[in-house]
Amino acid sequence: MSYQHEQTITSNFALTAARKRQASPQRPGNHMSRAELADAVNLFLRQLDAPGDVPYVDNRWVDKLERGEYRWPGSELRTALRHVLGAATDIELGLSSPRRTAETN
Repeated sequence: MSYQHEQTITSNFALTAARKRQASPQRPGNHMSRAELADAVNLFLRQLDAPGDVPYVDNRWVDKLERGEYRWPGSELRTALRHVLGAATDIELGLSSPRRTAETN
């Protein structure tokens, strides 16, 4: 018997809104782009001086997060996103573990 897990993909409007609340560091008067968010996350991760491999992200990764294809990045990436976007919790950014259910939230 095979088990097929069907997951509904929904856009992460909270993350998109948080990104758009940030000013663009390169284009005054505009909001932060996906590429700028990726650059800021990468810079934060490099500054952590964490041992081992440091994840690298790009604008396509941010796009997949915003489209809801990725819902639960690794802990280092969630920390970087919270820092860059000024969020206190993962929930503020619409990030949620796929292992959590409505009963455990």
